[in-house]
Amino acid sequence: MVRLHLKNVFKNYYGFTSPLKRILAGISFGFLGIDKKFLALKDISLDLNSGEIVGIIGRNGAGKSTLLKMISGVIGKDKGTIQVHGSVRALLELSVGFNSELSGEDNVYFNGLVWGYSPKEILNLSDSIFEFADLVPFKKNPLKNYSSGMAMRLGFSLATATRPDILIVDEALAVGDASFQQKCLNRIRKFKADGSLILVVSHDLSLITHFCDRVLLLEKGELVFDGTPKKALERYMLLLGGNLSADEDSLPFMNPDSKIQFKFSLLNEKEIKTKHLFVAEYSKLQIEFVSKENLEDLTIGFHIDDQKGVRVFGTNTYILGLKSMKVRAKEDQKITFSFPIHFQEGKYTIGISFHKGESHVDGSYFWGESIFDFEVERGSLPKFVGMSYLPTQVTWDRPNPK
Repeated sequence: MVRLHLKNVFKNYYGFTSPLKRILAGISFGFLGIDKKFLALKDISLDLNSGEIVGIIGRNGAGKSTLLKMISGVIGKDKGTIQVHGSVRALLELSVGFNSELSGEDNVYFNGLVWGYSPKEILNLSDSIFEFADLVPFKKNPLKNYSSGMAMRLGFSLATATRPDILIVDEALAVGDASFQQKCLNRIRKFKADGSLILVVSHDLSLITHFCDRVLLLEKGELVFDGTPKKALERYMLLLGGNLSADEDSLPFMNPDSKIQFKFSLLNEKEIKTKHLFVAEYSKLQIEFVSKENLEDLTIGFHIDDQKGVRVFGTNTYILGLKSMKVRAKEDQKITFSFPIHFQEGKYTIGISFHKGESHVDGSYFWGESIFDFEVERGSLPKFVGMSYLPTQVTWDRPNPK
């Protein structure tokens, strides 16, 4: 079932260049004085279904929060169609609306009314809300004696005490310690299994990769990608590196206009080019390149992702001590990264970047995601679980027989 339908949705924000313009807009009911316009969302069309967890990513100012506010009814659209089927609950600021002078119990009651619970529902849910938040001993304490983490836990527990048809989570999953975060994620997964549509905005890309079934990428108010988490994160990193075009078909790994041309090889311990490595084996990534012009501050990096798009490892020459590499134009160059394969068997991809400084966001010459794939086999090593391989020995100090 389609829970949310958007068709050709636009949203503008308006402003003023001077206080006089603001006054003029006020006395003319907006007909005069408004002389600034910012297009926050442009022609957004999508259908989101029951039982999906959909991530929304993008740079600051991309339109993520504006989209969520329109879906939740906080602000209106300027143009287009938005159809929402079912109840909506938005977790934006978890502790907003709490009164520090009131007890936790009183805050749950009054904020529960704001969330749309009936007085009877709140009384029936109160015990379970405090139990989920691990705050039973503090029900009668004033909220000013709570830590910020305790208040956020209480807010999340209250907001999710019953299952909505559509749940919107805007940077609200970093709640409490690791064990409580798992409780939150498990509750949201249960909502999904019961048919809720979950929308998650987060800058935690590992959370988006692990948690979401589908990811939307926004850039300057436009929906530039809608698909699998792995592909969405690849597109996002290309965008941050300055290699993203709005046309998906025009995304080669090498831009013909790039300042740098290169080729690379993955080598095993015997210095043989390969696409198959073994756990605990040493490998080398060799990159041969030529720059079209002199570069004073070149950094070269690589990263490894698993088949789900989770980043296993990444580093670059700047981090490893080769800061501000000076490269002369048209000279053949070669750099080699050597590293052990201390991660589990499976399929992986390598991405390569050329940029300035420590991070590619400082200025990118080239960013390539998943430009080479390889496989890792366990070989003769004993079976293990988890993402990382840690060489482990075990000893048993047996007691002397009596």
